[in-house]
Amino acid sequence: MLRWKAVRHLLHWEYEMEYRRSNGWFLPVLFTAIVGFLCSLVVRDPSPTTWLALLWITIVFSALQSAARAFAATDAEWLYMNQLVRPGELLLGKALTNTMNTLVVTWTGLLLFHLWLGWPAQGPAEGSTIALNTGFIISISLGAVAIASTLSFTAALASKIQRGTSLMAILSLPLLLPTLLVAMRASKLALLGEPWILLYPNWIGEIVLCALPISLGALLFPYLWRA
Repeated sequence: MLRWKAVRHLLHWEYEMEYRRSNGWFLPVLFTAIVGFLCSLVVRDPSPTTWLALLWITIVFSALQSAARAFAATDAEWLYMNQLVRPGELLLGKALTNTMNTLVVTWTGLLLFHLWLGWPAQGPAEGSTIALNTGFIISISLGAVAIASTLSFTAALASKIQRGTSLMAILSLPLLLPTLLVAMRASKLALLGEPWILLYPNWIGEIVLCALPISLGALLFPYLWRA
């Protein structure tokens, strides 16, 4: 059973280490800004599909950086966390931290793409522009959370293995494909101005893909933790 007090303690420790005493969180944001600026120089008036593909490429690579760093720890830090929390609590706390980092990168990338590349032309819509923008933000945020959950799961499994970064990349490829397909479909439909009734099944799929990796990690990670 999860001890939420221990999870909050871990989140506070992550905040102290990640945001107050380190600039590591800034690297994915800086990467997003650089990629967005380079895209604005190379691509002029991109189509909605091209605009969306560039944004998702930026989000995925930034999320990979955050996830790989989330479970990187020294032996002393692993010993401290072993005394502080249980395996499932550690996985949940790290996944929440990674999710917050990924959402910050996603919203930053969305803002910068809007400023530098403009908002792509949308097709005929049923409803107001504000509603469509809201649907797109929901779609891309849920997709970012699903990607962060998947990468947190693979990073947790590879965390205590030598050359864990390589193993994480290998495990992430087949698991990220269905997540990206559902997330890109949902965001594309919202961006092109499709009615919300077509978005609901994709949102449900994104929510399932958010919970499934963490549930599998809660079953597998404790065995690796004891190794």
